[in-house]
Amino acid sequence: MRVCLLTPVLDAFKGGNHLPLLAALPDVQFTILTSRTKPKSPDLPKNVTVETLNARIGPYYYGCADWMFARAVMHRYPPHHAFWKQFDAIHINQTMGPALLRLKESGVPVLFLIHHPVSADRAVALEESSGFEKLRWRMKYALLTRFQARMCRGVRCIATVSNTSAQRIARDYACDVFSIHIVPNGVNPDIFTPGDLGNSEFDVTAVGSFVHPRKGFRYLVDAYRLLSKKGMKIADVGRRSAQQNAILKGIPGVTAFGTVEEDQLVSIMQRSATLLSTSLYEGFGLSLIEALACGRPAFAFDAGAVRDVLSPIDPGFVAPLRDTQELVNRVCRFLALPPAMRAAEGKRYREAVTRLYPLSASAQCLMRLYGQLIA
Repeated sequence: MRVCLLTPVLDAFKGGNHLPLLAALPDVQFTILTSRTKPKSPDLPKNVTVETLNARIGPYYYGCADWMFARAVMHRYPPHHAFWKQFDAIHINQTMGPALLRLKESGVPVLFLIHHPVSADRAVALEESSGFEKLRWRMKYALLTRFQARMCRGVRCIATVSNTSAQRIARDYACDVFSIHIVPNGVNPDIFTPGDLGNSEFDVTAVGSFVHPRKGFRYLVDAYRLLSKKGMKIADVGRRSAQQNAILKGIPGVTAFGTVEEDQLVSIMQRSATLLSTSLYEGFGLSLIEALACGRPAFAFDAGAVRDVLSPIDPGFVAPLRDTQELVNRVCRFLALPPAMRAAEGKRYREAVTRLYPLSASAQCLMRLYGQLIA
């Protein structure tokens, strides 16, 4: 089977691109059509090749880049071009350029995969802002939400990562929820391993890009300050703005790692006792299950799909939304346990998450969906 996957930017560090999922389908040959890659030479699975358009799509994310990328794709390869005939399916990966709807004319079945609806990002940004800042967010999302809605209504096959996301897509974009397929995130237990459960260099780690209000950076800072007062050591991982880095430098006990490779991410998780998430909406929450696979508890706000993902493992992981004090209290209660008990709990977490969310199961779901799409 051959699949063409379309994405404006191939970022090896973003869960949305999730190259490990493609690697878990060795019988499928993927061609990723993109405008550029980050980093410039990411390590690719053997069954993945990349064709770079080198199109100038600009630095603007909120709809403009998607619109320009879609136009560049259609300019290079119009719907009836022989390029598309070599594929069994076309996989549009969280890309909202309406021009891509013309791919239906190619005769090749099209899948539109949404990792989370941007309408949720917009809602959080508006909730977290006021005055001119709120108006600015409305303007930023005016095109992007409209484009995603058009894509959802224009394709026959939609997929997303959780039932929570499916319900939100159906509600916000007037789609039939029963026609949305679920391809859940999964974790590779051979990569995310426990290491030494009895010895931790850091008490807490937080992972992800916290530039957008959806990730709840201001709540993360509040949590860091509360933990810092208790003398705890914190590992901060992921992309931060210059202003955010300046704030982190002023909090004792915080070590900021920035963006890291996967092997370094695993190492940091193994050297940390817990994971903390202050995200205000998650379509799934990949870092949560990665931490659990390392035997580390993942404490998070009750946002989006977080409860659905974490409650089957331990309902105590889920704290009330925006209640930073309670989130910190749950972290501290776990850290107060004797080392032997923490290690035993860690083994239980790993066993549960690898049973519920293995990467192999995610790959099987995607493979079945490709098969249904082609049939």
